[in-house]
Amino acid sequence: MNPLVSIIIPTYNRAEYLKRALKSVFSQTFKDFEVLVMDDGSTDNTLEIVESFKEERIKYEWAENFGGPAAPRNRGLRFARGEYIAFLDSDDEWITDKIEKQFILLKKSKLIFLNFSK
Repeated sequence: MNPLVSIIIPTYNRAEYLKRALKSVFSQTFKDFEVLVMDDGSTDNTLEIVESFKEERIKYEWAENFGGPAAPRNRGLRFARGEYIAFLDSDDEWITDKIEKQFILLKKSKLIFLNFSK
């Protein structure tokens, strides 16, 4: 079964920050997600950090650096299986209920939209 959310994390030589970003993802109260770490040619220990999580929901791909964050984001979109997409920069982190709060707002906005369209 596909996850509801695909979290795409583009990265390039940010192993020192990536661990904190991934910890914030796996600390989420919402659990129906996959994580796509799209490595844009890192030469540091990024892969080692990803593997240290021993988490089957992480998919990792290394590709030659093309000079910017758009290429790994777009590669992540091609691999994503979720109904919804969330982007997280590898030097950032989320509060524990970020995705849960977004879904609450999404549901409310859909209800409002449906009520207006009647």
